[in-house]
Amino acid sequence: MTTTDGPRATTRSTAPQRRLFFFHGLESGPHGSKYRSLAETFAVESPDFQGMDIDERLERAIALTEGLEDIVVVGSSFGGLLATLLHDRHPERFHGVVLLAPALHLEVATRIRRMPPEGRLHVIHGIDDDIVPLDAVVRFCAAHGHAVTVVEDDHRLGASHPRMIACVRDLLRA
Repeated sequence: MTTTDGPRATTRSTAPQRRLFFFHGLESGPHGSKYRSLAETFAVESPDFQGMDIDERLERAIALTEGLEDIVVVGSSFGGLLATLLHDRHPERFHGVVLLAPALHLEVATRIRRMPPEGRLHVIHGIDDDIVPLDAVVRFCAAHGHAVTVVEDDHRLGASHPRMIACVRDLLRA
């Protein structure tokens, strides 16, 4: 939108200002390679969940996102499980989610009843993942009406950062 107030014209973006969060995995930290790739392109917040079980992580994520709406969360492995649990509890806070090899094979995932709507969820999983079983993630997502993007990669998804960035860009622009 362009406005004229006297001799100068200014341009203001009408795009929503969405906050981006990165939730790290169980044995990783908040500033690993996925976070660094995200931070090269976007303003991203990455809470430190090290040493916490899933319920402690969930309570911290609930507190961190209280009062927010239109957030985008990238969750890696255990962080993907956390992002999904947070969305299930508070879908009103979300604009979208990117799940990277999400640990949806764990028993706690049976608590999840609500997933983001179509177009607001991207799931990326490596065909050579030896930590989180691909078939369990595909079954879980299919049961909730979502597809999984399977890539030639392992659990760390090191070769798939450009795809992750593209998914985030898609959600932030939508």
